[in-house]
Amino acid sequence: MIARYLFLLVLAALLAAAPAHAAADRLPPLARQALHKAQLRMDAGQFAEAAAILRGHLEQPGEEVPAQVYLMLGAAHHRNRDTRRALGAFEAGMQAHPDSDLLARNAAVACYELERYADAGRLFEKAYGLKSPRDGSLLFHAGSAYYGGEDYAAAARVLGRMLADEPNPQKDWVRLAVHAHLQAGLFRQTESILLRYLEINPEEAPYWELLAKLHLDREEYAKAAGALDICYRLRKPSAKELARLASLYAYADAPLMATAALRRAGPDAGDAATSLRIAGLYVSAGRTQEALLQLSRYGRSPDMAENRGRMLYQARRFKEAEAEFAEALARDGVAPECRFLLGMCAWERRDWETAKANFMKLRGDKAFSRRVQSPLAVIADIEAARREGGG
Repeated sequence: MIARYLFLLVLAALLAAAPAHAAADRLPPLARQALHKAQLRMDAGQFAEAAAILRGHLEQPGEEVPAQVYLMLGAAHHRNRDTRRALGAFEAGMQAHPDSDLLARNAAVACYELERYADAGRLFEKAYGLKSPRDGSLLFHAGSAYYGGEDYAAAARVLGRMLADEPNPQKDWVRLAVHAHLQAGLFRQTESILLRYLEINPEEAPYWELLAKLHLDREEYAKAAGALDICYRLRKPSAKELARLASLYAYADAPLMATAALRRAGPDAGDAATSLRIAGLYVSAGRTQEALLQLSRYGRSPDMAENRGRMLYQARRFKEAEAEFAEALARDGVAPECRFLLGMCAWERRDWETAKANFMKLRGDKAFSRRVQSPLAVIADIEAARREGGG
């Protein structure tokens, strides 16, 4: 982009220097003659000879040297692939004509080519201040130069000014402003610019993803999920990305949105693990029947019976949950977790005898022996109170 702009700037310098029409009439006679001769050499591709003619004019005393001479001399050196001498000509011209925006911006381009990014940024800013009417592209290129030199704070400063001054900035200008502010650590300002950009360019998926990252960094999970959802509707996401989106929605307490994200991961949401996750989200949203329907395709294995039992237990449908845990135990007599949950279902129904029977069977299990101590002690107290009361 800068290289393209360089071509336009050099072309502008040549046009400004050409001794034609009314502009030529305002030039001093000797300068007009020198520019005309040099232009003929430039047109013939004899750039060194054109530069020699212009240097000869600079060495003559008595007549003020106009800015066009310095501009064409710099252009001749540049066309001759000598950027350092081109810069020298522009800088000499700036000393003689400090108010020339053309000299300032051509010097800025030369500095950029020489990787003197800070100088290029400063000169582009200078050119912006001199140009009338204002030209926002000069601030954009100043920001580009500072960004190229990794001075992100300066880039953000200049590009922020550009956005404030330009009612309709170009897409590339706003993009660079976003990245400059982000690199400078100015996250709130980055978000503000991003929102402005996306309002005008809502189809830009990478920038919705960048907005989501900003929200994530501030732990704004609902906003992050919303931005990512838009991003993934603009481009095809991977199953892993959709799973991540579902996690964000779940964390933001939006289980049905999380379910919708997982369902987009593939045909029928694919594998059993994904189905289990979708079913769990349905349960947390209070849609137990939909959760059970989600698991119905996987038959009556002990694992699925246990999973259905857990969902029914969470929905406080304890009798139905007991039936599922009993089925799981009938197929796999060990399953201590099912035994414990079977006891907890009876506990919730105040069926102390059934609860005690299940908890007692777990006293020898290392993983559950401590977990059943407390409920067994409560049941013992209840039984003692009943005996004392004659119940």
